[in-house]
Amino acid sequence: HEIKGYILTIYLVEKEGELLLLDGCARPDFNVVKAFIENDLGYQLSDLKLVISTHPHPDHFGALSLFKKAGIPIAGPPELNDWYTGFLGFLTYWVDILLMYLVAINKKRGFYNTLFPRSVELDLILKDGDRIPGFEEWSVLKCPGHTNMDLTLYNSELSLAYIADNVVGSENKLFRPYPLFKPHLYKESLQRYIDLDIQEIMIAHYGRFKLNKEKLKKLIE
Repeated sequence: HEIKGYILTIYLVEKEGELLLLDGCARPDFNVVKAFIENDLGYQLSDLKLVISTHPHPDHFGALSLFKKAGIPIAGPPELNDWYTGFLGFLTYWVDILLMYLVAINKKRGFYNTLFPRSVELDLILKDGDRIPGFEEWSVLKCPGHTNMDLTLYNSELSLAYIADNVVGSENKLFRPYPLFKPHLYKESLQRYIDLDIQEIMIAHYGRFKLNKEKLKKLIE
């Protein structure tokens, strides 16, 4: 399922009456996801078995504490809580919040409370090659670049991957994300998508579309 979130497209996997949320969303998205599960799908929030954060930015991390408070297990990369620690992390936190508001203004999404705890205890640590419990057709790929820890969630059966912010734009024009933390690792991550012969991708700020390998190669170059 694709759900319109505060500033991103939210992806919710449904399998045999159980649900998996492919990213941690922004704080305002908690109620959006809850309403969709209960009103549109007719499930209970407890049918959501896991929420994953692919990387520590406010629109991918911001709702984690609310899901955890509601009793939903949360998961992410082992370094997730390092991003906002210390004085530099404190400054990064407020810069990231500001950047999210700038995107929200551009999308005419209004102002909401987007503040969130800078760390949260994860129930499950996800590393490269792991399978998602209960959703074993989904595997974890560590594909850094946008941050030093970005996760891609890959369904080999469908040749489909949720790559979060590792590409922005649309199927017609692909751009690198901002900021770019590790350019050399970012190129390797993009090449990995090509080597795996991924056919379709889902990105956080657009939707699902067929991956054009030639455009991806040009982005690497």
